[in-house]
Amino acid sequence: MFIILLKAFTRKIIAPMIFKKISIIIGLITILILMLKPNHSFAQVTEPTVKMEFGKGIQFTSTDSLFSLAISGRVQSLFETRSNLTSGTTGADFLLRRARLNFQGTALNPNFTYRIQIGFAQGDITSANSMVQNNLVLRDAMLFYRASKWLRIGFGQTKLPGNRQRQVSSANLQLVERSIANNNFTLDRDKGVWAYTNFNINNSVLRTTVAISSGEGRIVSARNGRLSYAARTEFLPFGAFLNNGDFIGGDQEREVKPKLSIAGVYSFNNEATRTMGQLGEFLFNSETADIQYYGGDLMFKYKGFSFESELYTRNSDKGIITNIMDTTQQNHIISGTALMLQSGYFITKTNEIAIRYAQITPDSKVAALMNKQKEYVFGFSHYFKKHSLKLQSDVTYLENGAQNRLIYRLSGVVTF
Repeated sequence: MFIILLKAFTRKIIAPMIFKKISIIIGLITILILMLKPNHSFAQVTEPTVKMEFGKGIQFTSTDSLFSLAISGRVQSLFETRSNLTSGTTGADFLLRRARLNFQGTALNPNFTYRIQIGFAQGDITSANSMVQNNLVLRDAMLFYRASKWLRIGFGQTKLPGNRQRQVSSANLQLVERSIANNNFTLDRDKGVWAYTNFNINNSVLRTTVAISSGEGRIVSARNGRLSYAARTEFLPFGAFLNNGDFIGGDQEREVKPKLSIAGVYSFNNEATRTMGQLGEFLFNSETADIQYYGGDLMFKYKGFSFESELYTRNSDKGIITNIMDTTQQNHIISGTALMLQSGYFITKTNEIAIRYAQITPDSKVAALMNKQKEYVFGFSHYFKKHSLKLQSDVTYLENGAQNRLIYRLSGVVTF
């Protein structure tokens, strides 16, 4: 009887308890193994991603892909000699021409993007106006919103929609420096609001950029309540260039079909206070000037050959201004007409030759102070990794009034 009761007790009570405990132990071990075992598919979903590419920097993306940050930079070293053929003097110097960092990405929504560019080289941070103290480290700071496929809106500080050569980043120049036409007749950067449109018309592209800005450029100045208005329209009859090549110096992509971009620009700066609108010293006697700026440019590329031209005019309602505090001092709005022609050809896959002619013809109202200038440039570039790693050299013959100069430059650029 006892043996029968023991068997029944074991079968009804002890066995289920042991089975339950064993089941619990097996379950805990299984959970522990799953926790310790690497799960690659799980990591790919939950871990932030990091991408690195030479020339494009480092890109970080959040786990939900709503936020991204790309960090890139650029350094340009320069050796330059200048010979004044009129006086017979020569000088040479080494320069850190540019040293910049870029930050850009998306902000919580793919339609919201941002871009920040800061510069550290002396040429970037030197005050653009001796009458005010400015920290010019900040070059670009923009928040963009893509409202639709054809419309994008930007708010902050960046380049105005002016001449093409200014639109081309200094990292992507075909020659070491921009032309004298650009240096004297550009709109440069300003603070305001931008609207960018893009339409595809059959095989053609029509783009327009409109900006309303302060008119004072990057510096901090006394606001007079007046604004500047600028618009640029581009027509690409044969379609878009490869990899935005219409704003990259030289035909890096070796366009297999002819590509052409034709643009027109107009700007009005109401009661501007500086000699170049967004650039230059303040006009004497707290004068202001209404400045009109207009012209056009084009870019053509085909099978390693490129041609670019610009023709721009700036005029104002003011002529030469004499400083009432010191009548020996005079200044004026830099006005007149600027012309630039530039062409290049890849003689091998990595070597390009380029030439440029530019001239400045001053307005008759300021011709007594402003010289007529001409520039002739011949250059050679070797590209290790397109514009991301390159060596460039050029020789310039410059006529500036009665002064004739010969300028030689050697430049190395790395974009990382």
